[in-house]
Amino acid sequence: MMTEPAWELPETLLRPDSAGTFAAECRAAPDSLLYFLLNVGDGDTQLLLLPERAGRRRAVVVDVATTRKLGRLLDALAAAEVLPPLADASRLFPLVVGTHPHADHIGGMPEFLRRFGGQVDEYWEPGYRHPSAAFVETMVALEDADIVHTQPTSGTTRTIDAVRVTVLTPGIGLRNRFDTYGVEINDSSISVKLEYPATRVVEQPDPADGGSRNRLLVRSADPWALVLGADAQTTSWAQAAVDFPQLHSRSGGETFTAPTGGGDDLMRAHVLKVSHHASKHGINLELVERMAPLIALISSVGGGGKYGFPHALATEALREAAQPSTSGGIVRKPDHALGIHYTAGLEHHDTGAATPLGSLALMVPPRRGAPLRLWRFSDRSRDAVDLALGREMTRLRVP
Repeated sequence: MMTEPAWELPETLLRPDSAGTFAAECRAAPDSLLYFLLNVGDGDTQLLLLPERAGRRRAVVVDVATTRKLGRLLDALAAAEVLPPLADASRLFPLVVGTHPHADHIGGMPEFLRRFGGQVDEYWEPGYRHPSAAFVETMVALEDADIVHTQPTSGTTRTIDAVRVTVLTPGIGLRNRFDTYGVEINDSSISVKLEYPATRVVEQPDPADGGSRNRLLVRSADPWALVLGADAQTTSWAQAAVDFPQLHSRSGGETFTAPTGGGDDLMRAHVLKVSHHASKHGINLELVERMAPLIALISSVGGGGKYGFPHALATEALREAAQPSTSGGIVRKPDHALGIHYTAGLEHHDTGAATPLGSLALMVPPRRGAPLRLWRFSDRSRDAVDLALGREMTRLRVP
């Protein structure tokens, strides 16, 4: 039997002693990767703060659904000294991604590019031409700011400040059909996998050689993995399953994994930003079982909204992957215990009232074994994110 999303969480799941400490925790962990999923209703605005390099953080932006909210958050992070002063921060954004040209993903992108275009190194979009004001204005802003403009397909990679970014969708087979046989616009979405820490070359002093600097290849055997699903749907994920097969072979009962640079399956993810706001077309059980996320994050309005997101088919697939029910007598755990979290979630108080949980921030440590940490900011979709209101959630699913 399908159940409605568990919007309300008990207040005991938010640490009261963590209020007002978020910015200090960020400053105290300069080698962490910070991922923000903002509460913008039925839309996506995502911000990644990369680990510090040479004493400062840079940022990657994935979609900007609305005006003002992301800019206000960037101002707040700079004021809290988590980011450098914005006016003086050259090359602050090595990468900005407009996953596809729907307004609930790039409606605020023209404003963002007009303000920060001079600090953006590269812009990704899928190459799907869409006759909308948001798309046209974004293209004009790119031209005006003279930003490197790339249309990536599956397998495109960048390594930025120890974070490896790999494009999972769209596959080249879909990309070549945008103007011919037709592709549903959501299936043009750029979905990406982030791995941290990535394999990289570093220079370190060698005490045995008088302090001379040696170049070392630093490998991470088991990095954290986040998949940001944009609005990819069944057709796009099916192509990704072809482009990124599970690489292993069996011989004499033993399993040998192939060296892929990211484990035996590039579709695996510890964290999944669920595609298409958990619509009925965004994910299915087989996909979620293959990804096997510990944490699933959903950006949508509460109670169904205009489009009926999140849909019961998607939420049940997430639950079933986290807690299989093939054996009888199972009692389904609540969503938060299964690692499923909503920007539209509510905090339930003993008085019977409820307040928004709002935007999320995930702190990803540089080592597996250290815990993932998830913070909530109690903002509504039109509110600015107040860092001082951030509180840490407890009892996350952990590896």
